Amino acid sequence: MTDDAPTTTPLVLLHGVGQAPMAWEDVVVRLYGSRRLLTPWVPGLRPTEKAPVPLEDAAATLDTDLMLEGLQAVDLCGVSYGAMVATQLAADFPERVRRLVLVAGQVRAPRGVMSVQQTALKLIPASRFADSGVSKERLLQALDLARRTDLSHALPRIQAPTLVLVGGRDRANQPGARALAAGIAGARLRVVDGAGQQLNEEKPEELVEILEDFLR
Repeated sequence: MTDDAPTTTPLVLLHGVGQAPMAWEDVVVRLYGSRRLLTPWVPGLRPTEKAPVPLEDAAATLDTDLMLEGLQAVDLCGVSYGAMVATQLAADFPERVRRLVLVAGQVRAPRGVMSVQQTALKLIPASRFADSGVSKERLLQALDLARRTDLSHALPRIQAPTLVLVGGRDRANQPGARALAAGIAGARLRVVDGAGQQLNEEKPEELVEILEDFLR
């Protein structure tokens, strides 16, 4: 895509595993009025879904949703699993993505880390997720899909200028961030000091500053 699109390009924000669209609330409040903002449920994490959604299908579903919204091109930011869906979408539908921001993303999720997360999640009562509209069953399925995903083949097809973000305390995702930055042509890597994985909830003000600077 060309880089001369207007700064009012809509911004789509994709949440991660264990989050709902409301996880972007503090970011949206700070960006409100600057451009059109969309915080959809990430396909594969919606509580109403009856079956797992492969990453390629999640990206295709999201692309269709954006098309139905009348959006020809968007800026796209995803966290964790949302970053993996964003990566797939930018590779499969390069004409849709003007600029891409990947937070705590992965190329190949570390299986050991994913297994630990799945085991820990199984011990948490489903009722703890109910208030936020998150389904424990969907989370377990998404983690299993992420564990088996390899995005290596997708990275060379990404054309959008890309910023890869990872928290300084997020040791588990730092190797993945480096792999993303190395595999996407021209991608920039930035480590956010003092942040963990969920940058949108932990440091929304800093994330907004980074987004505004990069998306300009």
